[in-house]
Amino acid sequence: MEIITEQPKWFQDALAVDHKSDFAEVSGAKIHYMEWGNPKNPSVIMLHGNHAHAYWFQFIGGLLSKKYHFVVMSFSGMGDSEWRSRYDKDTFVEDVWGVVKETSLINPVVVGHSFGGMVSLATADKYGDQMSGLVLVDFVVRRPENHIEWYKNMPPSKPPKIRSSKEELVQRFRLMPPQDCQNKYLLDFIAEKSVRESDGGWSWTFDPSTYDHLEVGNDQHEILNQLNCPVSFIYGENTMEFDTGNSIKEMRDLLPEGSSVVSLADAQHHLMLDKPLEFVDELDKLINDFY
Repeated sequence: MEIITEQPKWFQDALAVDHKSDFAEVSGAKIHYMEWGNPKNPSVIMLHGNHAHAYWFQFIGGLLSKKYHFVVMSFSGMGDSEWRSRYDKDTFVEDVWGVVKETSLINPVVVGHSFGGMVSLATADKYGDQMSGLVLVDFVVRRPENHIEWYKNMPPSKPPKIRSSKEELVQRFRLMPPQDCQNKYLLDFIAEKSVRESDGGWSWTFDPSTYDHLEVGNDQHEILNQLNCPVSFIYGENTMEFDTGNSIKEMRDLLPEGSSVVSLADAQHHLMLDKPLEFVDELDKLINDFY
């Protein structure tokens, strides 16, 4: 597999697209977001995965800036957003809707990858009547008997580890769940945005206590079929996040009738990093279908 280290021109151009980077005050915490496009265009907000952040999707906002009013954000406790003393699913839902209101998004399509898919589904459960659609990205819903409560048995959180240099920490950056990725320029860009200067050195931007009180809930199958907005599903053909055969079939069975399902060829769980341009093209089609 060829490893691509140099940023392609399209990527550099996407990062250079004019946008706003600011914070929304949500329940006492400043939530970081980036915003592109004309507010008169269809609204979209995109949500990241576990311990990730808004910069994962900065190039996507740039690429889709002419077509949509596009927003990406970092949940509290992650990225450039402030940390809280406690987090739960409702916390993250309100983070999302606080940014929606701050940026004056109108009936947005909410796009959620992985952990962000869980939050986006919970957001649609509460605010679906004010949404144009939901796109779940490599996030599957299971029946109660197959449900996995991902965070229940995690070990107690520990204080952030402090490293002596930024370079040392950046070099330790890895995707979770683990996978290879030929687009090293994307990993390098994300890694640089995943560290912060702390007292005595450098640490990751995420709060280790993020998941201490988090419960996914085994009612997602019910939520999925009672949504007040349409839903689509896109996943990586080679994802290892779940048992692809059975889980994908189960997801197809649980999705509301008429939902679009897209398998992105030659992509794994982090499909927007594996096939960035192909992912943006497919995402654009799914969003456009809602409008």
